[in-house]
Amino acid sequence: MKKILVAICLLAVTSNSFAQTCEEREDKLLGMMGSFSAGFLYNTYGLIGSIADGYGHDAYNTTTATDLLTAQKKLADNMISLFEKTINENAFKDQKDKDYLTSCVAIIKGFKTQIDLLLKIVKNNSQNNLDNYDVQRTKNWKDISKLMGIDE
Repeated sequence: MKKILVAICLLAVTSNSFAQTCEEREDKLLGMMGSFSAGFLYNTYGLIGSIADGYGHDAYNTTTATDLLTAQKKLADNMISLFEKTINENAFKDQKDKDYLTSCVAIIKGFKTQIDLLLKIVKNNSQNNLDNYDVQRTKNWKDISKLMGIDE
């Protein structure tokens, strides 16, 4: 009896997914990718800030902070490459989707700048380096807020 119930449930689930059109599935996938990319942007911004706080409060030494930032920079490079490839292949029907991804690329490039400025602070904790980092950090937050519709 349990096997029959499981089979019926599986049949109901699979028949529902086949009833969707390609456009309906594409819209759902694009929505999901938008959510994932928004989460990536938000979390990356927070992680860079956490690394900065950890270094500033001596929780991370120079080597650890540099390693963490270098890893984030590599991840950013991978995401930029993936997003730009998708844009250049004209994978989107709707210009809004392409514009969203283009904005994501710009923000990720801003993260790379923020990382580079934080690496400068790790090497030389001058007021000029701190000020430049803060300007970029603030710009990145404004760009994320605008893209996601977050009230500042």
